[in-house]
Amino acid sequence: MTDPLAILQVYLDEVAVAVMRQDYATYRTSIVLPFQLVTQTASIHITDDAQLRRGFDTFAQTLQSQRISDYLRLAEAAEQLDERLISGRYVTHLMSGGHRVYPPFRSQITLRLDDGRWRAASITNALANAHWPVISPVVAPEDPPKGPLQ
Repeated sequence: MTDPLAILQVYLDEVAVAVMRQDYATYRTSIVLPFQLVTQTASIHITDDAQLRRGFDTFAQTLQSQRISDYLRLAEAAEQLDERLISGRYVTHLMSGGHRVYPPFRSQITLRLDDGRWRAASITNALANAHWPVISPVVAPEDPPKGPLQ
């Protein structure tokens, strides 16, 4: 597969399934360490597996406690910067039984081809969270992105 948008969507879908199934082993293979999460209020550097695991477990448990049934991340655009880097943009929708639990929010992701697998090296998103782990997504009340689910 060489279409960067298709690569990004496959990546987003695989990671969403791993989170919803609380499958850390699959999730771990999709992230490069160190990893950087940039939000509206902070730049968070994840440097080791213990930090990454804590964040994964907390976020997955939050989705479960909020009864999230659909964790949808829809790719909007992607560009292959070179043979080992893709930069893309996507919108996240968190739904429970067809009802929106959080407003949708945009993210920018950098994927790096590492050992034959696309892995996230960084994500910048329109959340106001300032700490890792992200316990509950804090979406600014400003103009959430429109998308196919709105």
